[in-house]
Amino acid sequence: MVKSNDTPAFSPVPVGRCAIDPYAELIRATGQIYLAVAKINLDKNRVSILYSLDLPQNIGLEYDWTEYLEWYILHLQPADGPLLLENFSAPRLLERLRENEAQYVQEFCYYKNGAAKWVTAQTFLQADDGGNHAYFTVWRTDDDHLLKSIVNRYVYNNCDYFIYLDAKNNSYTMFSGSTSGTPLPPRQCADYSAELVRYARQFVVPDDQDTVIREMQLERILDVLGRREVHSIHCGVQDPVRGYTRKRLDYRFHDKERKMILLSRTDITDVYLEELRQQETLREALLLAQTDPLTGLLNYQGTVDKITDSLSFGEGRFALMFIDLDDFKTVNDTLGHMAGDELLRQTARAFQAVVREGDLVGRVGGDEFVVFMRRIRSVSEVEACAQRLCDAVQRIGVSERLGVGTSCSIGIALAPEDGTGYGALVKKADRLAYQAKASGKNRYCM
Repeated sequence: MVKSNDTPAFSPVPVGRCAIDPYAELIRATGQIYLAVAKINLDKNRVSILYSLDLPQNIGLEYDWTEYLEWYILHLQPADGPLLLENFSAPRLLERLRENEAQYVQEFCYYKNGAAKWVTAQTFLQADDGGNHAYFTVWRTDDDHLLKSIVNRYVYNNCDYFIYLDAKNNSYTMFSGSTSGTPLPPRQCADYSAELVRYARQFVVPDDQDTVIREMQLERILDVLGRREVHSIHCGVQDPVRGYTRKRLDYRFHDKERKMILLSRTDITDVYLEELRQQETLREALLLAQTDPLTGLLNYQGTVDKITDSLSFGEGRFALMFIDLDDFKTVNDTLGHMAGDELLRQTARAFQAVVREGDLVGRVGGDEFVVFMRRIRSVSEVEACAQRLCDAVQRIGVSERLGVGTSCSIGIALAPEDGTGYGALVKKADRLAYQAKASGKNRYCM
């Protein structure tokens, strides 16, 4: 039963005085948590030891606070000693008290039996009629320090920031931010949606801005997280020091019901650049594997691959020309192989000069070439190209450098009329090239 003022109708009735010493029990209970508890008189620079695990004989004794701090320094690693003296000195604590600070906390490392241990020291500052004083407590934090160091090394060091996003109220708080130089959004914001647009327009590279703004909208985030564990976005951010940087943003639910979301941003610039280098290396290796070293044209495999891709994914009509140089063996036998190689190089350059932009030229055999025309509009367009190829080879023959007459015979197959694959087309074009050669050479046959 509850009264109208919400006060319980039943109150416990004391059955007598407790038989224990509350003060002693309190010390015994807190002794499971604290290494030391003391009260500092900041006005007199004196400290009263209320509890000490390491030195129980000091309990109830009073010391000069500065000397007590100096005793602690003997057990601390060198870098922490001056910090303890400075930050926990009576004058500094009094200064904090006047600045309305209620407490001060700092972590230290000390050595016991040769092993490093971590402790946290904390002061609770108070001012009353009795003067200015502080309660000083020390407790072990080995596990907390280990966890913190793991988080710092493997999480914070790898992330630009962590943001706690309140999607329900369109606000956020950043509780970790890197000082690596890449611009950060404000640490607190009451309008996440407006801030993300402002930040994207100012720092995200233009090519990625619209995508970032779309993918970072709250409605989009909640939709994706309703179906997947993580919503990830990749984008480029302009760093005033490093220039272009690549970032990955990851959204995860912290509390799905309350729509509380964790957002982290990770720098993946090195990984991104390495992937680009690897892709470029692969492209160069592929190009080298598909290139004829003598002429610089596509080799046999490169020609087959490129034409097959065009036939598979392209639309419209195509023309494949199989070209055979006339009397090339005579050039090799009369002038030598170096002259034959020079003729092949000049032929390659001549073909590249007269084909349309986007058409393929490849060397598929000793003196055999293929020209592949995409998206042809008419047969006359193909015939005009074939005539240009014949004329180009003839012009090579009258050059003083080569000193012999040259010509070529061309067979032409059309797709899809004569076939839809490289094999069928080249078989038809090869047969027609042989027909052109048998008809007197220096001509094309369709």
